[in-house]
Amino acid sequence: MRSPTEPRTASDVVEQARNALVGEVSSVGEVIDALGVASYTPLLIVPSLALVSPLSGVPGLSSVCGLLIATVSLQQILERPRLWLPGWLRRATISTERARGAMRWFTRPARWLDTFTRRRLHGLVTPPLARLPQAICLIFGIMMPLLELIPFTSSILGAIIAIMATGMFMGDGLLVLIGVMLATGVTGGLVALL
Repeated sequence: MRSPTEPRTASDVVEQARNALVGEVSSVGEVIDALGVASYTPLLIVPSLALVSPLSGVPGLSSVCGLLIATVSLQQILERPRLWLPGWLRRATISTERARGAMRWFTRPARWLDTFTRRRLHGLVTPPLARLPQAICLIFGIMMPLLELIPFTSSILGAIIAIMATGMFMGDGLLVLIGVMLATGVTGGLVALL
């Protein structure tokens, strides 16, 4: 059961993250602390949406988001009760004004995802099957720093993670299944490209 302060939809996650942005610069740690760690999936939704936003053009952002996604996914798979992040990742900062602009941009895809989500195919979002989308998020997160120089790859991977993370968060196995199918197709394309 979620408390009244915990996000209930992808739009709530974005709004809560936006409210955490204060001062001239904001750190990853501040946003994470505002989201809380009752559920790891909000911590996947925000960086994955950042990768499909105008922020994706910021040098190094794909690597930071990818490492954050990988770290959160690994701990989700291990079912850690509390999230641990290395200090350098918690301290990574971005201009608050630029981040708030991106958060406004996040609102539209988050609302779009919310309109399609409902509780269905619930077996795909509970163990042991839930390990598959979590593992895909982990692998894609690890790949992002390696693919940063290839245009649009991080944005494509980020969109797929956003779809799967929203499905896991909302208990929508169909959305997770769509994300897994997209991930399979993209992985095949990357293998053929490399």
